Amino acid sequence: MQQVAALAMGTVEKALDAEIDKMDNLGEEDFARIRKERIEQMKQAALEKEAWRRNDHGVLTTISDQKEFFEAVKRSKRVVCLFYRDSNKWCDVIGNHFTVLAEKHMEAKFLRVNAENSPFLVERLNVWMMPTIICCKEGKVHRQFNGLDEIDPTGKFETASLEFVLHGSGMLDDTPLVDKVLQRQDDASDDELDD
Repeated sequence: MQQVAALAMGTVEKALDAEIDKMDNLGEEDFARIRKERIEQMKQAALEKEAWRRNDHGVLTTISDQKEFFEAVKRSKRVVCLFYRDSNKWCDVIGNHFTVLAEKHMEAKFLRVNAENSPFLVERLNVWMMPTIICCKEGKVHRQFNGLDEIDPTGKFETASLEFVLHGSGMLDDTPLVDKVLQRQDDASDDELDD
């Protein structure tokens, strides 16, 4: 076992050394190629962002019927939809978090549907609890959160918590709000150590 582990470690070490050597010996042509590839990636990202804007990403959109819902799901690769009821206070809480997340995360389209006005969708998507969050990827239901249990059963959570859950479900690319919370915690820990 020790010989196998040592052999594996040697292989990994050689691969790492080769990669380091390759990085150390990059020439002007290599840097130009890397720069050109990066510029192309940035152009593609800008085009994608513009397409999202044209498709009403970046805002929380209220959907009034199932036709609008299905059109939105077809047009966007990722859709996060809140099924709400006006009489449920937790729906308002999630709706407020959705408004913030929609502005921060252009990569997903954020919708809200009044469950009382959309019985066909409620039945078709098996929405049985308020609030319910339906996550659609590539035109299909990818994940469903019924109620707040998987986010925070107390209902007293920051937008970063919802961002973390949606990121973990593959609906969001990154977590800037979570990063900000973690940074605040690190800063507070550093301050305690300084005292």
